[in-house]
Amino acid sequence: MDSEKGTILSISPSLAEGREEAAGVYDANGLLYLSTLFDHHTHLDKHFLGEPWKPLQPFVTLPGQLAFEKKMLSELPTTAAERARRLLDLMLSQGTTRIRTHIDVDPQLGLRHLEDALRIREEYADRMEIEIVAFPQQGLLRSGSIPIMKEAMRAGADLVGGVDPAGLDRRPERVLEATFELAAEFDAGVDLHLHDPGHLGLFTISLFAEFTRQAAKQGRTAVSHAYCLGQASEGEALDTAHQLKEQGVAILTSVPIDRPMPRVGQLLAAGVAVGVGTDNIRDSWSPFGDGDMLARGSRLAERMGWITEEELAKTYPLIATGALEPSVGDPATFLLADAQNPLHALAAAAPREAVFVRGRLVGGRLAGSI
Repeated sequence: MDSEKGTILSISPSLAEGREEAAGVYDANGLLYLSTLFDHHTHLDKHFLGEPWKPLQPFVTLPGQLAFEKKMLSELPTTAAERARRLLDLMLSQGTTRIRTHIDVDPQLGLRHLEDALRIREEYADRMEIEIVAFPQQGLLRSGSIPIMKEAMRAGADLVGGVDPAGLDRRPERVLEATFELAAEFDAGVDLHLHDPGHLGLFTISLFAEFTRQAAKQGRTAVSHAYCLGQASEGEALDTAHQLKEQGVAILTSVPIDRPMPRVGQLLAAGVAVGVGTDNIRDSWSPFGDGDMLARGSRLAERMGWITEEELAKTYPLIATGALEPSVGDPATFLLADAQNPLHALAAAAPREAVFVRGRLVGGRLAGSI
């Protein structure tokens, strides 16, 4: 390994027999090399990890839940930066070294969470790649968030976010028009939360793809969740998949177990880019979640019924930052798992013994002993 550049210089199966370990050389001793992991959808500013247990309320309406979330977050004694550090440290210990995080902005909250996220991104730059989506959680138009979204993009957010243009704002075309105007003004991509069900959701996805085409944003837009793709008939979902492929729109899923979700196999067969994220991690929406992307990939394979080696292997490109096998010249960014092979590691969500970023040990169970 090139210690200055943090790249892989050579590859050998083991230390030469009879040779003692040199300074800075670590014998993996039979552990499995894997790519580090990519969480395509998380919220650094919303979780309650490390906070006192908080009882939740049943979900009744989206506006009601948004008000509940806002109240709970406002009562936390910690800052978004403190909470972000907790979650990032946990993710690093599990092998996640790249994330896309949605950060709330609105006229009442202002840029407080975003400013914390930007500072944390700089603080963790040598360990974690952090892509930030400015997220108008309360609804772009209903909360009057266009001006604050512009401030967020000027401040350093990477993508323009959105949520349920029809179900929440009730003006899908106007919301998407404003969203893509922001994206054009700041030369940014777009990532839209879409929870709306059935044909309303399909209509919104089709409209989103058309706006992507008109804005020439192919390959730079995504729809997160898209439950409607799992509720529609296979034929309707396939028609939508072809439109997504044609316009370069990705689908990002958190692999929910309590509702329909996109048919990932169908999307992949149609050539649609798919990514997996953790989304809710012990927050005002759900008491569950631990940020483990290998476990989330395992859940995806189980939910899709992928049990053969060929099927299980399809999961890794949806959760990994790179190839499963090292090549000379690659960044020395990888994890070591206690597993027999990559398929075993996925199925068992195997323990991560060590996590390296550009040759630097940043996490894993052995981090404190090397």
